[in-house]
Amino acid sequence: MRKHKNLILFLLISFLIPLVAVVSQTIIPNDFICFVLYGIQAASPTISAVVVLCLNKEVKTHFTQIFRKESLLIAVILPTIIACTTMILAKMIYCVLFGIDFMLGNISTAQFIIILWAFVAEEIGWRGYLEPLLKTYNIPKQTVPCIVGMIWCLWHYHFFLQNGIEIPIPLFFISCIVESYIYSFLMSVTGDNIVSAMTYHLMWNLLVHIAAINPADNNGSIFPYIILVVLEAMLLAAFIVLKRYKKSSKNT
Repeated sequence: MRKHKNLILFLLISFLIPLVAVVSQTIIPNDFICFVLYGIQAASPTISAVVVLCLNKEVKTHFTQIFRKESLLIAVILPTIIACTTMILAKMIYCVLFGIDFMLGNISTAQFIIILWAFVAEEIGWRGYLEPLLKTYNIPKQTVPCIVGMIWCLWHYHFFLQNGIEIPIPLFFISCIVESYIYSFLMSVTGDNIVSAMTYHLMWNLLVHIAAINPADNNGSIFPYIILVVLEAMLLAAFIVLKRYKKSSKNT
């Protein structure tokens, strides 16, 4: 019962904070306060996880488990390499297919602050709390990243309400599922070090603008994003094949 209550409370706080923040931003005219509220709504998963952990007096224990010195270097380097490779390659393929010059996008100061904030805003909640919690349930471990990805996608409702995401919902849903498995892979190869997920989230958000993958950065074209999702799916397939190969090698 305690585990169920923790899950329900985490989801309620994660989804309700953005709703309250969005409504407040429509009422409050002050730009600075609205900017702070935007940051709070983006950090609702982490805020929710911290609240639940505090109520159970498990903050120190849990944070010690997910923040580790072991595999710290690979937890920073590997996500950066994966994000850079998929983003740049997706943009290059798009430019070749459509005969467009390779150009990089720009980000404003406000966007840069928001992107940096993303380093701590979400993953402590999603991959640092929700995914480990779901793994304690009697469900196949292979489906846990899919469930987290679906919840993660639904949580973005407040950004869609604010017209902050230009990606069609079906494509965005698929990308969330694929990327959720990539996050899970990064966590597994770094001993569940949450820094790997945090780094990947940061680099993904940064490079999607710098490489002009986001439709808003390339005259509204959705094709770079589609190519990116395909590449991420291919990368995920390669991870799965490699994992099975290593498993079979150990058995033999």
